[in-house]
Amino acid sequence: MKDYTHICIVLDASGSMSAIESDTKGSFNSFIQAQREAEGKTVFDLYQFSDDVKRIVEHVDLANFTDDLMAKYRCSGCTALNDAVCTAIDTLGKEFAAMKEEDRPEHVVFVIITDGMENASRKFTGEDVKKRITEQTDTYNWTFQYLAANQDAFASGASLGLSTNCCMNFTADSKGISTVCSCLMGIVDNVRKGK
Repeated sequence: MKDYTHICIVLDASGSMSAIESDTKGSFNSFIQAQREAEGKTVFDLYQFSDDVKRIVEHVDLANFTDDLMAKYRCSGCTALNDAVCTAIDTLGKEFAAMKEEDRPEHVVFVIITDGMENASRKFTGEDVKKRITEQTDTYNWTFQYLAANQDAFASGASLGLSTNCCMNFTADSKGISTVCSCLMGIVDNVRKGK
């Protein structure tokens, strides 16, 4: 569907993010508000991951929903990043496949945000993540971004099949998470404009 952008955020909710939990909620609420005001249809999904994976916002059309979408975000546990990314990609892929062609989004922006390395996945490996990212990028033209703290985001992203222009380092503090959301606004805006 032309002018339909689907945004999926896969957001670290491990214990190490607890120090910036409130800042993360505030910054993402600002990001979500900006997307509400953008032209066209915007649908939002949010997965949080720690020891397990939870879809805390499911297929919400931002034009018709004004509740606090970050209210259920809570930090604890470890970092099941591979499980989160694969679960989110597989779920969205099945949902889009079930739609009529004319109802599917024109643009899909898939963002992975973490402040630590994978250490808790039980179902999927880094190779599973790489395979899915490559397929969704090459076959369906999804846009992926990998934003990471406390690691080399470029090396970590490359291991998942992402080019350097799809990766960014950030500092895991209030200013850093605010910068992440500001960058996301620019990324989504560019995708909408076909850049």
